[in-house]
Amino acid sequence: MKIRLPFRFFPENFKHFGFIWIINLMIPLYYLLQLPFRAAWIGYTSVAILALAFRQALWDRERRFVYALIQITSVAVLGYVYTPSFLYFGFYCIMAIGMLPTVRKVAFSVAYMVAAFVLTMYLFYEKVGEAVQFDFIPSLIILAVLPFAMKSHRKAEELRKQLRHANDEIERLIKNEERQRIARDLHDTLGHTLSLITLKGELVERLIPHDPERAVQEARDIQTTSRTVLKQVRELISDMRAVHLSDELRQAGQILSSAGIGFETAGDAERIRTTPVVMNILSMCLREAVTNVVKHSKAKHCKVELMEKSGSYVLKVHDDGVGIDGEGSKLGQAGSGLLGMKERLTLIEGTLEFSKREETGTTLTITVPNVVKRQQTEGK
Repeated sequence: MKIRLPFRFFPENFKHFGFIWIINLMIPLYYLLQLPFRAAWIGYTSVAILALAFRQALWDRERRFVYALIQITSVAVLGYVYTPSFLYFGFYCIMAIGMLPTVRKVAFSVAYMVAAFVLTMYLFYEKVGEAVQFDFIPSLIILAVLPFAMKSHRKAEELRKQLRHANDEIERLIKNEERQRIARDLHDTLGHTLSLITLKGELVERLIPHDPERAVQEARDIQTTSRTVLKQVRELISDMRAVHLSDELRQAGQILSSAGIGFETAGDAERIRTTPVVMNILSMCLREAVTNVVKHSKAKHCKVELMEKSGSYVLKVHDDGVGIDGEGSKLGQAGSGLLGMKERLTLIEGTLEFSKREETGTTLTITVPNVVKRQQTEGK
């Protein structure tokens, strides 16, 4: 079933320029209205054909070359029958010429236009018995060059679109390949071990009533196996690309500065030594916290503190605004952001505390374990 689209004069990307070009056609019509209809009907017909061919050339790609030649012929007729000043409407023709698919067609159309307009000027001045005027030559040169410039610009734009599409496709393929790699690694690394833990857990359940000593031994085996799989998971995650907190802090400073909010930091993010997954989650939480400050706090100043306490990293984001509980704030949106932060932190045994004071503003305190130090402690 063929779908019929609603009629439109010009393509959507042409916007209002098409109507501007049509309005410019009122100039020859105003001139023709000064003449008797017997002398002006050829002009009316030529203007109508020019307008129709101009519109059709924008839509019909297959016959655009023909419509371009029709436009050139219409302008040449106007110039010969009335005045060579009408040859300036050749600027209408270059739109279709510049959109032709091949350089050969562009070159042929330009050659036809130059020949037609030069012949028109010669025949007109011979008809009226005057010397040929050459004041139109500079404009004719521009008319001859513009289609090639338009063609080059359109080709460059198409190449840029193709490059963007290719980059998007490459990025999509990389993401898919990374997902497949992670899935394969998780399956190969965890599948067998988790199955073993499940079987041993069922065995312990059966042994407890009859052989408690062996059940205890099997439970210890489960603990050993679980530690092994935890180490494997950490090794797997360490291969994943991390967003460092120091980079996120610089980005936060730019965002707050753009929003007119003063920014201050305390602590050295470069000294953080943790796994990529903890670093990623910490960076995402900082990003969400800064976003809440910009959107909801109405603050004038924001301070981010980073410190290490008893095997944990503590990140505090403090602002002097009204906070997400303040009057007129978007509690629903900010609350959703806090919930997402809590869910992320739960994955790494992290915590989120929220406090608001009328005089000092709002403080978010994020605490995450120092996994690297914990691993070193367990290994001793």
